[in-house]
Amino acid sequence: MDTALLLITGIVAGTLGSMIGVGGGFIVIPVLLLFFNYSHTWAAATSLTFILINSLVSTWNYAQQKRIDFHIGIPFSIATIPGALVGSYLTPYIEGKAFAIAFAGLLVLVALLMFFKPTGAAQDRIPAAWGNKITRSFQDAQGIVYHYQVNRRAGIAISGWVGLLSSLFGIGGGIIHVPAMTMLLGIPAHIATATSLLILTVSAFFGTIGYLLQGQIQYLPAMFLSIGAIIGAQIGTRLAPKIPAKKLLQLFAVLMFIVAWRLAFA
Repeated sequence: MDTALLLITGIVAGTLGSMIGVGGGFIVIPVLLLFFNYSHTWAAATSLTFILINSLVSTWNYAQQKRIDFHIGIPFSIATIPGALVGSYLTPYIEGKAFAIAFAGLLVLVALLMFFKPTGAAQDRIPAAWGNKITRSFQDAQGIVYHYQVNRRAGIAISGWVGLLSSLFGIGGGIIHVPAMTMLLGIPAHIATATSLLILTVSAFFGTIGYLLQGQIQYLPAMFLSIGAIIGAQIGTRLAPKIPAKKLLQLFAVLMFIVAWRLAFA
């Protein structure tokens, strides 16, 4: 039963996570806390290990679709590394209930931001004082052309904090990065989804190393979650291009509200 639940959780998290550009930790963490009674440190460590596999497979699939903006994705990824390492060492010092409440609050905050996302064409909303914007223009494998402007300096700064928070909570960072990339940096939702998974791969790798050195990872559950994630990632990356960007963001927000409520009142 435990093995089946882990596999199903991995498939669901892998599918939904790859569709909306997140690692799937927002599904895995509640399952490990509520159904397996893991400590929050074990849950974060095991979830981040699963996220590494999930994001790696999803990144490969999106790379084939030519939806990853490597020009901004690489520097954003590098910016997450210091925070990812530090976050993995801070988690054991957080009290369990405080972790669950903080996690739920984080989900609600981001969900609200997604519901009240400004409408209109994608644009960089970072103040001009942060420096010049770079113009991005490229075509994906389906022939869709994307044009947008990005403040790379602001993106790097945001990524640094995302690396810390994602490793601290074991969520990979996509639930923070995708809203930031779409709402603040003006990156189209589908490109933000794909590029976020590249960033997650790097961040999760270094966060996992931190947890590995502390002996916090539960390897067997992580393995079954990862097997499910590999299956789910194949499904999600193929479904994502068929879903309108607005629906993609709304799906993201609804899922976070449900999970946050369950965690806060468990």
